[in-house]
Amino acid sequence: MKKIFNKLFPKKFKPYWDRNKNTGKFDDTLKFITENFVNSDSYKFVSNQWHLLNINDFESLKKNGLNKYGSEISTHYFTFLDYNEEHIKNLFKIINNKNNVSYQTNVFKKHSNLDHKTSLIYNLLCLLLYENLKHSKCLEHLSKLSDKTYCNHDHPFINIDDQKITSDKIISLFDFENIDNFCKLNDQNNILEIGAGSGRLCECLLSINQKLKYTICDIPPSIYIAYERVKIRFPEKKIELLFNIENPEQIIKKINENDISFIFPHQLKIVKKFYFDLTIAVDCFHEMDKKTLNYYFYNLNNVTKNFYFSIWKKTKNWGSGGLFKKTENLDFDKGDYNIPDNWQKKFRENLKFPSNQIGIGYKIIE
Repeated sequence: MKKIFNKLFPKKFKPYWDRNKNTGKFDDTLKFITENFVNSDSYKFVSNQWHLLNINDFESLKKNGLNKYGSEISTHYFTFLDYNEEHIKNLFKIINNKNNVSYQTNVFKKHSNLDHKTSLIYNLLCLLLYENLKHSKCLEHLSKLSDKTYCNHDHPFINIDDQKITSDKIISLFDFENIDNFCKLNDQNNILEIGAGSGRLCECLLSINQKLKYTICDIPPSIYIAYERVKIRFPEKKIELLFNIENPEQIIKKINENDISFIFPHQLKIVKKFYFDLTIAVDCFHEMDKKTLNYYFYNLNNVTKNFYFSIWKKTKNWGSGGLFKKTENLDFDKGDYNIPDNWQKKFRENLKFPSNQIGIGYKIIE
């Protein structure tokens, strides 16, 4: 009965927010972002799964602010505390039984709010990722990623050869490598990222290429977390929330004036044609229902010249089902992503991690 009740009446974020917003335990920026969001058209794009995850994440923010982000919220974005053979198999392509590795490392470190087993699982993943990074041209960029952000707010890290290593650091560099192989970032100016999560990739790209103008399109609390993060990492940049703008000319004017801008998904409709040189969506499209995916594909067809996204090869969208609606399957190779006919595929690569994800790049033809 409980299962049927939850399908008929799934928990929604807005009632939670209405009950809790005046408790005095959320900071003013988060309240401003969230109040604008729940009263916008973008609220309609949230899946049932993310209504639940967002409620949990707001509970953490209510109790701890961002102090426990790394141990309580980051696992909803891209910090893996568990994995299986399908996730890690590509990390062993450069490793065999003859490999001898020697590191100065605290691989047995126990992390705050993680038990010993989970800490060890995470630490071994960091070692695997680091060994792969040593064979990548992106190793030279590792020192550009700031410990102040990647290792802050209770985020687990280990020391390897006198460097603080997190999975987010190295995975962001692998994402950079794929994106740059598809569409040389030195040749781009205006970047849009959809579903930026904690802002890890935005920080990575801007740490490597400071000249990029960057716009993040997301929902709270992730858009709040990313906003606070880039303010810490790039205090010299002009950063602005643009949620109250509905005028096409004004939003472009503001994006042009800023180094980093933040918008909600429904505002994509007012961005002028082909304004962005490149749009990125890493590890988020497979969490959307097909109606929402079609919204993004339709609008990306108008606002960007190139598009890169990474997804699970096959997944079930657990937030898409209901009592009278089956959970949607998303299999890229079976055409479950309604890619427009005028998009030309220029890049496809299996990710190093998770190994059952793929990165795909399209040139969008007018």
